[in-house]
Amino acid sequence: MAFSRFGAEDGYPALYAHGFPSSRQEARLMHEAARELGVRLISIDRPGYGDSDPAPDRCIIDWPDDVAALADALELKRFALIGVSGGGPYMLACAWRLSQCEAHPLHGRVSACLLVCPLGAIYRTEQLNQMHWAIRLNLGVGKQPQWLADLLFGAPTTALFARWPALVENSRSLAAPLADRQVLSDPKVRAILNRTIADAMRNGASGARRDLRLYTHDWGMRLEEIEFPVRIWHGQADGTVPIEHARWYAKQIPAASLTERPGEGHYSIQVCYCRQMLAELVESSRA
Repeated sequence: MAFSRFGAEDGYPALYAHGFPSSRQEARLMHEAARELGVRLISIDRPGYGDSDPAPDRCIIDWPDDVAALADALELKRFALIGVSGGGPYMLACAWRLSQCEAHPLHGRVSACLLVCPLGAIYRTEQLNQMHWAIRLNLGVGKQPQWLADLLFGAPTTALFARWPALVENSRSLAAPLADRQVLSDPKVRAILNRTIADAMRNGASGARRDLRLYTHDWGMRLEEIEFPVRIWHGQADGTVPIEHARWYAKQIPAASLTERPGEGHYSIQVCYCRQMLAELVESSRA
């Protein structure tokens, strides 16, 4: 399991779950804010992404065990959780496990859970249909036979994206509001996002193919059973993961709280509000 550190070297630790398809390098978007606020971001490649070994049979609810194993290896006694976009369901799995099992190695060690523009439960037709048609078509492949995902995201496609990740740039703007287009015009932001695509694809994208399958099938956890507090930030103009996903989470999870930002999109919410989100996370962790 590969990970990278960003932010303050000796700061308060926060484990970071990247989006889809992406890699641990995504957390670089929050590096400066984390450094200034004294947060040590520990960003993890999920199995099959970047430099993490594949785990063909993994499920979303297996993620808490991976997080606990890394926390043990790094000797972290207490830490926060951050899940961005497609990493949201994974950190929700941690919150669910904490609520269900007092004997789990994470119990008593997680101080706060933050979700940023989290992908909703798209195994439900309602959530999938709320998405932009092109994104819905892409994610819907996960509901089809496995051979189709292997064909569409097989060696030729992944090699192409790994060699020229900038090919994905246009797709980011498909349903992007003005706030996203402004953020995506920054060369530094584009470079970070392009690197995450290259990392995600360079070893065959087995992690992305597995995620497609997992996102679109029952996650194996009941959101109403999550008693651990979950903080959600989402842009109202998000054209990638619509605000309806966050609002649905806020209704389903008893201890959830939602902050909506008018006019903000999928990328701008993280880039422009990371200081506020991290400051809130630190404050929650000290409580």
